[in-house]
Amino acid sequence: MQSPLLMLVVVWLGLAAASLAAPKTDEERQQILESLKWRTEGAIALDEDVATIKLQSGFRYLNSTDAGKVLTDLWGNPKHPTLGMLFPPENPQAESVWAVIVEGFENEGYVKDGEADKLDAAKMLKDIQAGQQEANESRKQQGYTELEIVGWAMPPRYDKAAKKLTWALDIKALGSDRHSVNYYVRILGRRGYLVLNVLGGLDQMQEIEAATPQVLAMVEFNAGHRYADFDEKKGDKVATYGLAGLIFGAVGLKVAAKLGFIALFAKKFGFILLFLKKFGVVMVAAVAALFNRIKGFFSGSKAKP
Repeated sequence: MQSPLLMLVVVWLGLAAASLAAPKTDEERQQILESLKWRTEGAIALDEDVATIKLQSGFRYLNSTDAGKVLTDLWGNPKHPTLGMLFPPENPQAESVWAVIVEGFENEGYVKDGEADKLDAAKMLKDIQAGQQEANESRKQQGYTELEIVGWAMPPRYDKAAKKLTWALDIKALGSDRHSVNYYVRILGRRGYLVLNVLGGLDQMQEIEAATPQVLAMVEFNAGHRYADFDEKKGDKVATYGLAGLIFGAVGLKVAAKLGFIALFAKKFGFILLFLKKFGVVMVAAVAALFNRIKGFFSGSKAKP
């Protein structure tokens, strides 16, 4: 499964208003809500049984089809393939809702985590912000809103025992006082990693962080696919990048290119998701499998649709 997002890339935030889907009437939105088939218990197999979600009390799950209805028909995004979405108990139309997009499994190889204690969050943020400033020139030329990466909403955190990496960025459009959060989750496995991204507003960070341990506990690789199952003697591939590569890769080509992470961009990056609320729109970014579009975006050339 190709990953988008999540959710989820920050450099593409702010699609032109003309590209948004036509708003639904209240009646149409209610019909969509009533058509959703929620899972509230049990185990959900992911990506040919590589991993499993074991639903816990208070969370609900929508499969890929129904997740598409929420993302596109309710929240006004272009079509966006996912494995599904996890929700807290609220109605997906409600003002306060946030959601976890289960993007999929990236078969990129075993990501070594030896640098976990050496990640320099302050320096990484400066590199990301510098990359965004350069990207803004291209954004202006193509008619997109310029973005500001305000800072870490949460600096990178890595759980060595669980092999789970999380971080979040505080972003906003230049000239706007509305902040959004891009919250990233990467779960490392034997042959690659799972990609999850959270959609929500910056004012929901406390709620999202409080729920993150429960979300992470629900999603695990199955036996034979876990990080501890890696066996190079059996031909298991090692990824060409580490934890820093995962972080830089989620926020744009230029930053990663400077730091030698070119291999990360064969299939990914550059899709926008919008979090549509009843009385307004909050923009949040997500990783996407649209490499041709992001390549054209950064080069200043028009990519093929």
